[in-house]
Amino acid sequence: MRTLNVAVLTLLLLATNAFAQKTTPPAAVQKTTSPVVVETLDGIGIGTSIDEVRSRLSQIGTGGGRDTRDGGRKEAWTLNETDYATVAFKTNKAGKVVWVSAFVRPGREVLFAKLGDPAKATTLTKSQAIWNVSSASGGYRLVAKGAEGKASVVYLLSLDFPEIQ
Repeated sequence: MRTLNVAVLTLLLLATNAFAQKTTPPAAVQKTTSPVVVETLDGIGIGTSIDEVRSRLSQIGTGGGRDTRDGGRKEAWTLNETDYATVAFKTNKAGKVVWVSAFVRPGREVLFAKLGDPAKATTLTKSQAIWNVSSASGGYRLVAKGAEGKASVVYLLSLDFPEIQ
């Protein structure tokens, strides 16, 4: 009887762990010392300064944008000769990137596995992969969307949100 109880308990624990892995809450963050996903898109990552972004993008494209109500800035750039045709980003009032969207040039779709370790993804389907990664700046989410495991759009989103008062 004791063996049966241990077997049932083990099975329940395994089933619970498997279910928890499939339903990881969006705010859950992977604890890792080495990156399991890309940290930048064409040199732009969460926390990159707007001056660094403009310096990098001005070498490979053209763009512009507008100031936002919260004191940040939104910009969109058309890129030449990279895997990404267009990149858009937003900065906070401190001039640091809080999100980046990159649209892959048609015909150059990127395998989800090249963006991150599929085993570490919190969500993985044929059309979407999501990774939540801890970092010194509070963490970020990488989202890849496309067809058949190939990204046509890639997003980096800051998980470091200001407290609501």
